[in-house]
Amino acid sequence: MLHRVASRGLSECWEIWLLGRHFVRWLTLGALTGGLVGVVVTYFLKLLFWSIAATAHWPAPALWVALPFGGLLTGVLIHYGAPDAAGHGTEAVIRAVHRRAGQINWKVAPIKALATITTIAAGGSAGKEGPSAQIGAAVASALADVFHFSPDQRRRIVICGIGAGFAAVFGTPVAGAVLGIEVLAIGDLWYDMLLPSFASAMTAYLVARGLGLTWVYPHPHVGLPLSVGLWVRMTALGVASGLVAYALVIALEATHRVAKWLRQDRQWWPPILPLLAGALLAGLYAASGQEVSGLSLGLLNHALAGEPVPAAAWLEKLAAVALTLGLGMSGGIITPLFVIGATLGSAFSLPLGLPLADGAAIGMMAVTAAGANAPIAAVVMGMEIFGSSLSPALLMAIVPAFILIGHHSVYPSQRIRVAKAPSVPITPGVALEDLPHRHWMTLHSGRRANRLYRHDAASEPVPELSPPASAASTSGPAPSEPPGGGSA
Repeated sequence: MLHRVASRGLSECWEIWLLGRHFVRWLTLGALTGGLVGVVVTYFLKLLFWSIAATAHWPAPALWVALPFGGLLTGVLIHYGAPDAAGHGTEAVIRAVHRRAGQINWKVAPIKALATITTIAAGGSAGKEGPSAQIGAAVASALADVFHFSPDQRRRIVICGIGAGFAAVFGTPVAGAVLGIEVLAIGDLWYDMLLPSFASAMTAYLVARGLGLTWVYPHPHVGLPLSVGLWVRMTALGVASGLVAYALVIALEATHRVAKWLRQDRQWWPPILPLLAGALLAGLYAASGQEVSGLSLGLLNHALAGEPVPAAAWLEKLAAVALTLGLGMSGGIITPLFVIGATLGSAFSLPLGLPLADGAAIGMMAVTAAGANAPIAAVVMGMEIFGSSLSPALLMAIVPAFILIGHHSVYPSQRIRVAKAPSVPITPGVALEDLPHRHWMTLHSGRRANRLYRHDAASEPVPELSPPASAASTSGPAPSEPPGGGSA
């Protein structure tokens, strides 16, 4: 009896020792990664904001002329520097995590930074977070090279870099940590990554704040009284948000297909495509105005502050983003989702009887949740930005938006762990970009379509989607002290 008690006690002490070693190692590694990413992303953002300020006062005709040249410069940088820097970037990092154990070319960081600056400063409609996440992942991958990490350790540290980039750019450390994990797969959240990802995101946020980065979101939101009527209205807004996010995905896929056809079938020189994007954007801005150009933060802030915005602003922004990112310019996709969602929510507020500011905030997070397939991160981010009083309404809108976009995403390299509905026969472990072409037939929910889908799925290789192995079983050098934050 005493022997069994002693054996059990020794076993539990050994488990505590292993967990403690894991805790210290990945708290340290996460903090180190977050500190480095916080510094790099902060100075990238400062350079980006400086370049935007330098072109902000240019007359509209000058910007229309600058757009094609900015697109050409972006295309040359990407084509000859780092092809992975094209598009909004995060999907390339997700693909690297799943297929290359997080191996990322170090040249991606500077090329992505420069290409994003030449895109957004010239008026390309994109965001700043995708480049920040990709830069963070590249920095983390370089750190893994320095310390000769195993493939599993490299993948973990790169995931930390993604979360750190999101946290630094949005000023939301908790949501950044969750988003960096949740965007990797639909229906899965790697809980053993929460510790290192949170350590990385929190450190990046503190370092960025110490270096003078600030985040301002208008939020005059006092919450909406719970009722059946509110549930109905939030469901309607969520349905609209999911469908609009789906429309953005379709538009991005269409422009990507056109770009691929021009490159491969028509043998166009790749840098010509961003130049074409710039010319088309100049025409769009001449017709609709400059509000949807660049980051569109002015439009976003007006909507969140409860000020009226053009009813079609969300559609104009959607078209501008599809042209910018689909034809090879560089930038992020989350900020455009913010703008599309906020302006959509503002447009729907009056018909639904909602305050403009609340409708904009809820629409912003619902479209983001749907487009990125990240409902948990969207709820957390909404609470971090707007306060917890909106959390019930956020959840009411985010859930239908997340469901109705289906198995589509602005991140085509996301993998599917669990289907969103049992009636949709999705093979687990498949990336969205690798789904069989006939998967749309499952919408008819017939037995024949089901059989056809499964036949197509069975004919294609299905990679396994496995979370990182336990860090407690791996060995490797663990830096002992994270860098401190700077001062403004």
